[in-house]
Amino acid sequence: MTKKEDSKVNQDNVSELEEVQDNIEQPEEESDLEEEVEPSSEEKISSLEDQMMRLQAEMINTRKSAQNDIARARIFGLELFMKDLLSVIDNLFRNLDFKTEENTIPADGYELILRELENVLGKNGIVLLDPLGDEFDPKLHEAISTSNEKDKGNNIILSVAQKGCILNDRLIRPALVVVNKIPH
Repeated sequence: MTKKEDSKVNQDNVSELEEVQDNIEQPEEESDLEEEVEPSSEEKISSLEDQMMRLQAEMINTRKSAQNDIARARIFGLELFMKDLLSVIDNLFRNLDFKTEENTIPADGYELILRELENVLGKNGIVLLDPLGDEFDPKLHEAISTSNEKDKGNNIILSVAQKGCILNDRLIRPALVVVNKIPH
């Protein structure tokens, strides 16, 4: 190659090199613009703190709303139960009004009212445990005494001092019972 040609190639190389450098610098300038558009770290932190505060407030409101719903459900649940009990209470008062100085209240009236009360309790998921004659179950019964009657089986409930109570398959109060224990 001649010097002329060599100089021309060098000039071409220099001009290509300048174009490449210009192209390299342009993306850097564009990235500088992007950095300016992108929020700063402080702005990001501020935005995240704001989001966190809003979520916490929403959680608190949801919790309060759920608590209010539960309280309302309890009140209205009791209201329905009370409406069922009112008829039993009315019958008790009527039975008391029937009593005069000459006569006493008939036992049949109380038995009818007790049956009505048991029906109302049953409709509301409450079952009274009267385990007389059943086998003793420590999950449902509490033995307050033992007796030794040979004509009855072992672990048989002989008497009930206080009935137990179950609400929706959950024991509320165990029955207080006397249990037969035969020594071996």
